[in-house]
Amino acid sequence: MIVPCPETPQNVLKFPLTITLTVLNIFIFFLVFSGAPSFFPNAGIFSEQGLLTTGRLYYQYLKEQPPHELLEKPEWMHKMSSQNRDHLVVIGSYALRDARFMESAESLPFWGDAVQIATWKKDFVEFRRSYQDQVLYRFGLSSLAKGPWAWVTYQFSHSNWLHLFSNLVFLVLMGAAVEGLAGSGMLLFIYIVGGIAGGAGFLMSQAHGTVPMVGASASVSALMAFYCFAERRARIRYFFFISPAQSHHGAIYLPTLLIFPLYLLVDLASFWGTPEGLGGGVAYAAHLGGAALGIVTALIYRQIRRPLLLTES
Repeated sequence: MIVPCPETPQNVLKFPLTITLTVLNIFIFFLVFSGAPSFFPNAGIFSEQGLLTTGRLYYQYLKEQPPHELLEKPEWMHKMSSQNRDHLVVIGSYALRDARFMESAESLPFWGDAVQIATWKKDFVEFRRSYQDQVLYRFGLSSLAKGPWAWVTYQFSHSNWLHLFSNLVFLVLMGAAVEGLAGSGMLLFIYIVGGIAGGAGFLMSQAHGTVPMVGASASVSALMAFYCFAERRARIRYFFFISPAQSHHGAIYLPTLLIFPLYLLVDLASFWGTPEGLGGGVAYAAHLGGAALGIVTALIYRQIRRPLLLTES
């Protein structure tokens, strides 16, 4: 593990906005998320049979096949291989991430067993209601929940302790660096606007996704990108950790621009390598959107600062 650490830990307390943003993230997590259930039960939809039915109906919804081609085969379930059943379960899971399907499924004229479909629609409506009652949905950003406040609230929301801790480590390290370099006003601008840019990147990559995005990672990416391109020093301090053994951890001085391949290029490669709608829980497009804002802001900042530095010299 290696992380940029331009400011020493004992100096972090000298940067009030960095501390304020960190405390605000912690406070919101304790107030809203720490006691919230991580999932919501709905045995009808999430049972194997429920996902199989969902997969069938979603396949019908996408392909618009006539009834005799899709569902009017009584031997379908009994002669289906385990591999085909697994495929339908995956399709059913994917259906629950499609906002278009989520918004209209209960009113679509599906073909097949009328009793089974009616039961499924009842379970589906209950699933959607439970989903929209979730804290992550109300505070997160998604194609189903993208009101004005969602663009800000998602930046201060985290799904669990590990998510919170990993983001706050980088927020403290890079927030202090940016605040020391460019001031509190620039830090606040990059955090908020970088988060908005990250949200835009996320929605463009998940135009019909239902899974809400939460976390400060887009804002942190904006801070890292800004510092990477705005800092003029050739080398900064990095902290590395391989093991607790002596000489396997400590500080090392490396180029500032190393931040780019260590984090931003990794996000880009991960974004290209992740199938749409089947991500592993990391919003790489949001990281890239925040980073793009950070880079543009850094280039503008350097153009503005250059005449001032020449005047002062």
